[in-house]
Amino acid sequence: MLHNKRYLLLALLLGISPALTALPSDKDAPVEIEADSADIDGKTNTTTYRGKVRISQGSMELRADKVVIQFKGRKPSILTATGSPARFRQKPEKNKGWVTGQGKTIVYRINSEELVLTGDAVLTQNDDSFRSDRIVYDRVKAQLKAGAAADGSERVKVIIHPEGNP
Repeated sequence: MLHNKRYLLLALLLGISPALTALPSDKDAPVEIEADSADIDGKTNTTTYRGKVRISQGSMELRADKVVIQFKGRKPSILTATGSPARFRQKPEKNKGWVTGQGKTIVYRINSEELVLTGDAVLTQNDDSFRSDRIVYDRVKAQLKAGAAADGSERVKVIIHPEGNP
């Protein structure tokens, strides 16, 4: 039984992980930010956006009630989005469905390309999904962890639809 669970998780990770990378043109696209307010704090090197925050870059879009960006020098290092829920979506390839995610908190560590969703976290592509209290996705290593593997406390619920049967 344990072997079957590992096989299923491996198959799912191989199927979803490459899909979570972005369109090649995304990294070269400008970053656009919209919010009701922005507070820049030079002493703490943070910028806080509040109220219907929308950040987009190419196909990637993040929506949240509040986003705090921490800077190292002039470069952003950590982006923390909170909401009820905070949501993101990204188009991995032209011919693939959208990858969407949500959680009460989404933390994006820009230098390591690590994305952490916590609080009723959900990661979905097409109709297939991961659900847990904590999901960690490392874009560089193409690794996804959920539940206890991601230091969460809840079990992981995975839903995989057979091809052509959503």
